[in-house]
Amino acid sequence: MADYDLNLVRTFLLLYETRSVTRTAECLSLTQPSVSHALGRMRKQFNDSLFSRSTGGLQPTELATAMYPTLRQAIEVIDSTVSGVGQFDPATSHRTFRLHATDLGEVNLLPPVLARIAETAPGVDLHITPLNFSVVETELRQGQTDAVICTPRIAADDVERDVLFEDHYSGICSAAHPRIGPTPTLEEFLGERHIAVDVSAGHTDVDRSLSLLGHSRDVALRISHFAALPPLLETTPYLSIIPASVSEQFCRMAGVKTFELPFPVPAVEISLYTYKRVLPDPGTEWFRSTMKTALTRAGGDPGR
Repeated sequence: MADYDLNLVRTFLLLYETRSVTRTAECLSLTQPSVSHALGRMRKQFNDSLFSRSTGGLQPTELATAMYPTLRQAIEVIDSTVSGVGQFDPATSHRTFRLHATDLGEVNLLPPVLARIAETAPGVDLHITPLNFSVVETELRQGQTDAVICTPRIAADDVERDVLFEDHYSGICSAAHPRIGPTPTLEEFLGERHIAVDVSAGHTDVDRSLSLLGHSRDVALRISHFAALPPLLETTPYLSIIPASVSEQFCRMAGVKTFELPFPVPAVEISLYTYKRVLPDPGTEWFRSTMKTALTRAGGDPGR
C-alpha cells in the first residue's frame, strides 16, 4: 500500500457521496471507463467489492462504509495543509455558511443568530436548508452543511453536540374553540381531530408518549411545516402540538391559544451539531461559537 494513489481516495469518496460512476466522472473531469478502472484497482487492493449496483445507485459495502469517515477526514487534512487554509477573519470574510434547521428554527432561533452575524461578520452569507433528519449526518461529513440545529439526538462519534436550551411541548388550537380549555382531559384531547407535522421535522416525542399509553391522535391533516399551523387552526376545530418556545409568536400570528397537554411528555433538548474534523476549520468553529453565543442564554432560554 506504500505506493497507493491518492487520486483513488478522491475517487472512492466521490463514488460514496454521489453513488454514481457517471457523476463521479463528471466531478473529476474523467471518462466513465476511467472511473470504473479506478474502482477495479481499489477492489483489488482492498479485496472487497466496495460498491454494488442497485436501482437507487451504488450501494457501499460494510467495509466501504467503515472506511469513508476516516478517508474523508484524511483528505480534508491534506487539502487544508497544502492550501495553507488556517485563518478566518469574520470581519472581511464573504464565506457562505449552510445550516439545517426547521421552520421553527427560522422563526425562533434565526433572528438572534442573524443579528450577531450582521454585527460581527457583515460580508458572511447564511443559507438555511429545511431539516431532513435522515440526511444530516451524511451532509455534515461531506461538507454539504456546516451545522444542524434539531431536537433528535445525533449520536455519531464524529459529530460534535452542543446543547443550546431545553424545551417542552404545548397543545394549540383556535382561540374560539368551543370544547378545549387551558387544561383539557385526555378524553377531550383524543376526542378532537388533529393537524400533525411531518416526522422529518424531528418532533416525534408527543406521539411516542401517546403510543406508550396505548393511544394515537386522529389526524385530519398532515403538513410539512409548523409555521402553517396558526392560520389553519384559527378557523377550524382541529388541535395540534408545538414546542412551547414558539407559543408566543404563534399566538401573535393568528387567533390561537395554547393549552397544557393532558399526559406527560419528556422535555427535549435543542442542540447544535457540527462535524468533528481532525484539523478544525476556523470558519466552522467561528460559526459554531457564534450560534452558541447567540442562542444560549442564562436560564437556557433562546434569544428572541
